Amino acid sequence: MATQNNEASYGWPAKALHWGMALLIISLVALGLYLSGMPRGDAKSELIRLHASSGVLAFMLLLVRFGWKLCQPGPRPLSDIKWQVVLSKLVHWAFYAVIAAQVISGSLSLMTVGWDVPFFGLFAIPTPYERDMALHHYWEGWHVAAWYALASLFALHMGAVLFHQLVGKKRILKRML
Repeated sequence: MATQNNEASYGWPAKALHWGMALLIISLVALGLYLSGMPRGDAKSELIRLHASSGVLAFMLLLVRFGWKLCQPGPRPLSDIKWQVVLSKLVHWAFYAVIAAQVISGSLSLMTVGWDVPFFGLFAIPTPYERDMALHHYWEGWHVAAWYALASLFALHMGAVLFHQLVGKKRILKRML
């Protein structure tokens, strides 16, 4: 398996970052939805720490993936239709922006209740805030809005994959598997 991306396929680092982040983000969404229904208490606090730590990991991987994308151009577009190529690029860049917004808003939401943002017990990003519930709800609202944006981008991304794979017969999955 090639390390570098080429005209026909992604290299293994791009594939590992893509699928690793996909699994991590799906896990973060599942945990976030589970947390939203939990009563307050020690168990919820521990899961919030896990969720926050995993969010920091997602942000670190996002930075690595962003750097890789800048250094390694992806394969040639599957479509010759200009609007599809432009939309594909917009969706990919929007994923980066929305994932960053998701992590930043989640971290700020946590900080505004007076918590540091943990990273699996190895370190914590200290909060510059005193407890401020109005600010907490503001950032929590952005966190939820970013989730809706992420879900919309995911649906658009999966729709494009299925369209190219099944209708366009482009074998798009082969490029990322």
